[in-house]
Parts: sequence; structure tokens; C-alpha cells
Amino acid sequence: MRTGRAADGIRAEADAWGADLILMGTHGRTGMAHFLNGSVAEAVVRLAKCPVLIEHEA
Repeated sequence: MRTGRAADGIRAEADAWGADLILMGTHGRTGMAHFLNGSVAEAVVRLAKCPVLIEHEA
């Protein structure tokens, strides 16, 4: 179990593994839900040193 921001943890693990790509799923929330909950996927895209592939929930 880890504490802290999920996006920071995902980025740190990707760096530790030497990842070439991060693949993530997203709910695709917008508006008030996005504002209140934030977006881990969006934060990972901004922080990651490697490409990030986002798959939207069907």
C-alpha cells in the first residue's frame, strides 16, 4: 500500500521500471465530476517521461 498522489506513484514506478509506455484507463468524466475528482490519467500524462496511452471506458 502506498500513500500520496496516485499520479506521482505511477510516474515513480514507471521510472523505476524503465517503462517505455504507460497504459491507463479513464472514466472520461467532464464538468463538475472532473473538477471535484480530478483526473489521475491527465496528471500522469503531464508528469510522465515516457508516452502514455489512454483508453476511454466504453
